[in-house]
Amino acid sequence: MIGDIIQIDEKHLSTAEQIFTILNTKIPSGNHDKYAVGIAGESGSGKSVTAYAVSKILEKNNIKSVVIQMDNYFKLPPKSNHENRLVSIDNVGTHEVNLDLLSQNIQSFKTGADSFEKPLVNYPENSISTELIFAKDVQVVIVEGTYILELDDFDFKIFIDRNFKSTYKNRMERNRDEKSDFVEQVLQIEHQIIKAYKSKADLILDNDYKVLIPSAQ
Repeated sequence: MIGDIIQIDEKHLSTAEQIFTILNTKIPSGNHDKYAVGIAGESGSGKSVTAYAVSKILEKNNIKSVVIQMDNYFKLPPKSNHENRLVSIDNVGTHEVNLDLLSQNIQSFKTGADSFEKPLVNYPENSISTELIFAKDVQVVIVEGTYILELDDFDFKIFIDRNFKSTYKNRMERNRDEKSDFVEQVLQIEHQIIKAYKSKADLILDNDYKVLIPSAQ
């Protein structure tokens, strides 16, 4: 997404190293085998920074990856989508996102497509265009987003277990939300949807950003 603000620090890289240690036992050794990782969580929970930190660690270990953000798959541009929510709170939910297209893009990658076209949101300009992703030499796709675990396309699923009430500072730093009763209502609706994804996860990052394996909790 054009206009997004993502800052990776040592905490993120340290956690990404731990995630890589687990992923490295699962990613196929052949360069032509494709692997999809999904990272889900609430607004401001750290999905984007985790995705890019993991991608950086993969690159350091000679595994080429690409990050895809679900926010590019909203059917309306950001400001228009917000206005649509103001018309009716019922417009908040998974139906705002073109999850079918996201699934198609993941499957194109996993079946060996040299490239695929995906949406690209320009946040400052409130517009949606497209971009071509060249995937021939990419082994891992990392998809992050609130609703991505609605899909069954992932080989490995990560859930960040932090709710919107504890991520207020993160949201403000990324300049993605304003503080208002309406925004908090939207986030509460999202919370009710997203919390069900925790049971699908192969790995959980807790509220302190520590790595947990579900069976070991």
